[in-house]
Amino acid sequence: MSLRLFPVLAAILLFGTLSAADLTITFESSKKGMGSAAKPGTEIHYYTSSFLLTRAVDARQDVLVDFQQGINYSINHPKRTIGKISFDDALAAMDAMADRMPAAANPFLASMFGDPSQVNVSRLGEEQIAGRTCQAWRITVGKLTMEVAADPSLKPPMPEGAYTRMLRSRAAQSAQPGPMGATFKRLYEEMAKVKGIPLRTHMTGMMGMDVSTLATRIETGPVPGATFVLPAGYKEEDLGKKLREQMAKGR
Repeated sequence: MSLRLFPVLAAILLFGTLSAADLTITFESSKKGMGSAAKPGTEIHYYTSSFLLTRAVDARQDVLVDFQQGINYSINHPKRTIGKISFDDALAAMDAMADRMPAAANPFLASMFGDPSQVNVSRLGEEQIAGRTCQAWRITVGKLTMEVAADPSLKPPMPEGAYTRMLRSRAAQSAQPGPMGATFKRLYEEMAKVKGIPLRTHMTGMMGMDVSTLATRIETGPVPGATFVLPAGYKEEDLGKKLREQMAKGR
């Protein structure tokens, strides 16, 4: 799995239910892909009623969500590029891809991803993280395992419907035709049942992937609007258009 997917995957791990105050959460992270060494880093997540920004400080890459427009932006500061995709395009791609190539149709893919219909959810107990009481869960889909410890009292400030739709679109962006797409689609469905914002996550078991986050600081209070302004002078790419073209070609 390409490391460029990790900001998307990381974003899939943030979910909640009700409106609340603006939030800023700092995480320690570690990300490892197939054949690569683990890369420690720092992530800062900013929440308001209109925006969500996930900032990978060390990699200098951001993922910005505009809830009013229904758009995800992937911002690469070293390359000075912005990838843009709407929720609608991402969800249409996931629906088209997920069932295109069942795992059983390709033994090699089945050996890598497992059967996405094989799902298990178990409760692990309580954990104390950044001074908050979290409920820990383990979700297994095929060969993918996700552990998450979420504080059900910590609510993101954006509307529930918009937030849920964003999460589905983020899952779609990490998907590919066949087992991988079906696996992440099912993982989202199970994660959406967990209440609160996760303060610890650990994802393993797929193509050498090992991704973890741990909250170290949680702040409430207004986030300046300038935090969510797209940088000027960057090259923009319409990822939604690219996905539509791929679907039209049957990829």
